[in-house]
Amino acid sequence: MATEPSSQIVIQARLEELRDLAHWVERLAAEFSLPAAVTHRIDLCLTELATNVISYGYPDGRIGAVRIRFWRQRDQILIRIDDDGIPFDPTAYEPPGLPSSLDEAPSGGRGIRLVRNFSDQLQHVAADAGNQLTLVFRNPGNGTASSAPAGVQEPASLKPAR
Repeated sequence: MATEPSSQIVIQARLEELRDLAHWVERLAAEFSLPAAVTHRIDLCLTELATNVISYGYPDGRIGAVRIRFWRQRDQILIRIDDDGIPFDPTAYEPPGLPSSLDEAPSGGRGIRLVRNFSDQLQHVAADAGNQLTLVFRNPGNGTASSAPAGVQEPASLKPAR
């Protein structure tokens, strides 16, 4: 990723900033003609990961910064999230097992599982002052084929009209 990003945003690590992140994803979708399914996957992953950084990355109460960069390449989209929070590697995290019923389901702990399912690749690097997480979305297409990752059923409302 030696080239300049196609787009980037820096938000403060505050939940109120998630609105700006959502608007940025909407602008990316329009600017880069992203299929709705890919946009949905990116939005879900970024919202989940940014929420985790904001909620758990700054236990001392300080307001950190989260920088998100986007590269649109021919066959993939790369997104890198840099934060200055406490070290956390979501690729090494083992989410709790799936409950057998909703009554047994604990709150929380499912977001990283969603990110793993909706991104094609996830890579973490411990940075000098925080974390660097890269997400890859392969073959984002032009809206003519399903953009859901293997094994994930694309919601009917997101499938392109044929």
